[in-house]
Amino acid sequence: MLVNLFSQRRTDDLALTTDVTGRNIPSPNPSTDWIFVEAIDISKFEPPWDIADFQCVLRCLKVFGHYMFEAKGSNAK
Repeated sequence: MLVNLFSQRRTDDLALTTDVTGRNIPSPNPSTDWIFVEAIDISKFEPPWDIADFQCVLRCLKVFGHYMFEAKGSNAK
């Protein structure tokens, strides 16, 4: 299963969605932009990760079509 990762401009917010366009990700205001980062094949996690570690995320994707979270500890600039 492919899941698309998006980031929000000017914040540390990230979202996973099954929609390649990201249009189903809610925005706090009309000027919020979500930017596509990458497509992730969640059936091919490398150790130490396992698909069982992401059951909550998968449930949210199934029910809402998206999962939003904040990046923590990122060294990206």
